[in-house]
Amino acid sequence: MRLADILNDKSIKKTDARSMIIDGILHGEFTTEEIKSASLELKDKKVSAVLEAIEEISGKGLMDLSEDYLEFAKKYISAEDNSCKRESSRIIGNLASKYPQAVRDCIPVLLDNAKAEGTVIRWGSAYALSRIILLEEYFNSDLYETLVSVCENEQENGVKNQYLKAFRKIKKQIDKSRLAE
Repeated sequence: MRLADILNDKSIKKTDARSMIIDGILHGEFTTEEIKSASLELKDKKVSAVLEAIEEISGKGLMDLSEDYLEFAKKYISAEDNSCKRESSRIIGNLASKYPQAVRDCIPVLLDNAKAEGTVIRWGSAYALSRIILLEEYFNSDLYETLVSVCENEQENGVKNQYLKAFRKIKKQIDKSRLAE
């Protein structure tokens, strides 16, 4: 069964579709080329199920995903659909340590999303940005100060805690390197 067929079949629940997509990716039945092709004929609401599947695979480390999956997700961080924004942000966060240079161009969009009205969008952005800032090339950059400011202005504790957890990890890294000197 083609990916688009799974997502367009009204008899298949979204959670079942996501499981089928996960299995298809894990078993090599759905390549990134098929995913990209299917997404062209689907509305964002349906694409969000694909993004959820990729997020689950990347978040649980079920498979070593190629950079193509990151590139696919990046297209949706500025989507109209909030589920697409949230899931693509989480994928970016999950894959940031593997492809640090590839996430650089996501940072401006994630920072814009960090100011969005919707909590799930801000949380998804905080999730991604808090993982990006942990990367050595970013934690000593202007991004750190920007995220401190974003964190100070954030009212929702769940979102704020994403940043605070990253800041604590950075402090530990800095303290550890000072002790080693």
